[in-house]
Amino acid sequence: MVLLTDAAPIVRFAFWLGVAVVAMTLVMLTVILVMRRLALRRERRHARAIALWRPLIVATPSGAPAAMPELRDGDASGFIQVWNEVHEPLRGLTTENLARIAREVGLEERLYGALHAITFHDRVMAVIALGHVRNEASFSHIVRHLDDKSPIMSLCAARALMQVDPVQAIPELVPRIVERTDWSQGSIAAILQESNEAAVAEPLARALGQANAESAPRLLRFLAGVSPGAAAPHIRANLGSAADEVMVSTCLQVMTGPDELDCVRPLLAHPRWHLRMQAAVTLGRLGVPGDEQRLIGMLSDRQWWVRYRASQALLGLRFISAERVQEIRAAQVDAYAQGIIDHVLAERAIGEAT
Repeated sequence: MVLLTDAAPIVRFAFWLGVAVVAMTLVMLTVILVMRRLALRRERRHARAIALWRPLIVATPSGAPAAMPELRDGDASGFIQVWNEVHEPLRGLTTENLARIAREVGLEERLYGALHAITFHDRVMAVIALGHVRNEASFSHIVRHLDDKSPIMSLCAARALMQVDPVQAIPELVPRIVERTDWSQGSIAAILQESNEAAVAEPLARALGQANAESAPRLLRFLAGVSPGAAAPHIRANLGSAADEVMVSTCLQVMTGPDELDCVRPLLAHPRWHLRMQAAVTLGRLGVPGDEQRLIGMLSDRQWWVRYRASQALLGLRFISAERVQEIRAAQVDAYAQGIIDHVLAERAIGEAT
């Protein structure tokens, strides 16, 4: 210390800076070790809870034990994980035995507390579990998370609301389906398809009628997935007007019946090649006898992709036999038409061989 006192100011500064760095390093190391120890402790407790509760909860779809053990605070996360896992194969439903076990352990009140947990994972799991509980009293607790910035949390909340009360949930969901472009279309479709068609179809159809050009195709996809019958008038109206190309393409993709084919056939001559191509694909899925002649005429289209999809559609028609395909091939005088049929036949042969 005497030497340090006599040292130059820059040396004393360097010394004390080094001491501070070492002290901070030791503090950080201590914090890391403590956090690691706590994390390992939580993981072991979580694993023990899963081992304790899984045999009890897994048995509940067929019959719960006569008495359930007390659900301790430290076991809650493991219980909730098993609870959600058991419900997933039920596709949004539950059983009386599972409902009974939830009441006996006081699950719902614990889930309300978990909605405010520090960790994102615990909050998400709590929202999912509340959906499986299916108590209408939880609706107001879940709906607060519908506008969460995280698409994961908000989609989980959307599904939970639909499980709890689809009639009350749909008016909350439809505007957000339009607004939230970060929501996965596949996730939304799965949520809607889990619900009752009668509760979902009418609000979606009403929203589709008021939608702008940007959101209308998305809403039409969802409506067609839930209720093809409710989507059919919108498909016919949009194919008849052919005003918006994106909407027309969407209509062609979601069609499931032949009733609108009279609106599809004129599109085989559309000036935009991608709509001619999509119309050919749709005719291949839904076409009736006589439509093969229209597809044969497209085998000479100036766009390769149109010829290719038309050939695939032609060969995929359920009423066209292999012998008829060879007759069509032999009757072609256009080199493009002959070549594209040969190409698709070769692809089919390779696919069958592999």
